[in-house]
Amino acid sequence: MVAPGLDLTRLQTLLESARGLALACVGDLMLDRYVYGDVSRISPEAPIPVLRARRTVAMPGGVGNVARNVAALGGTARLGGVAGEDAAGAELTALVAAEARIEDFIARSRAAGTIVKTRYVSGGQQLMRLDEEELLVSAFERDDVFSGTSAILLSDYGKGVVSERLIRSAVWQAQNAGIPVIVDPKGRDFARYGAVDVIKPNASELAGATGLPVDSDAEIEAALEALLAATTAKAIVVTRAGKGM
Repeated sequence: MVAPGLDLTRLQTLLESARGLALACVGDLMLDRYVYGDVSRISPEAPIPVLRARRTVAMPGGVGNVARNVAALGGTARLGGVAGEDAAGAELTALVAAEARIEDFIARSRAAGTIVKTRYVSGGQQLMRLDEEELLVSAFERDDVFSGTSAILLSDYGKGVVSERLIRSAVWQAQNAGIPVIVDPKGRDFARYGAVDVIKPNASELAGATGLPVDSDAEIEAALEALLAATTAKAIVVTRAGKGM
């Protein structure tokens, strides 16, 4: 939800303030692939469309997408996450290396493979998504990612990187440096994030965490008040759209 009185000029000023800042973007990292093509027939093997691939695009996903957005706004993103010691992990780190405003703090692990999300698209319509992921992701313990930053962004997709230890470390580092911690949450227990500055769920996540309806602004405000009372976060901001995954 946009705060009352936040006009486009004020929003532009806020966006411009990101230029030149260094932000720690830490959380669940994945490789996003998009396979674009044409569908002109149905398979004779099953009643499904046959996609003739024309091009494939790959980019950092999950917290990698957050880092790309920070870089697009003119900031510097210190990207922390976990990738596997596999071909997808090599592709992912190469993509990150090609981004001038993203600093690589990615840990490579043999404990689990790189998470890959492949979307098949035709005529602007997503036909299917193929997920390649393991249940266990290695812990991320590179606390140097937080050094010299103006804010810490934790992006939790429920894949295991945003652990209790990582949250405690981020909050401790932020309190010592006098900078905010902002969390994009996952799951039902938002209290686990502790004394962060902002938790930013979407409406669906807000409903899941509180068990309350969020169909109107009044219902969203009531759910926000309930969630604030149940956590030690300083503020909660809800958006209509969400990150999914």
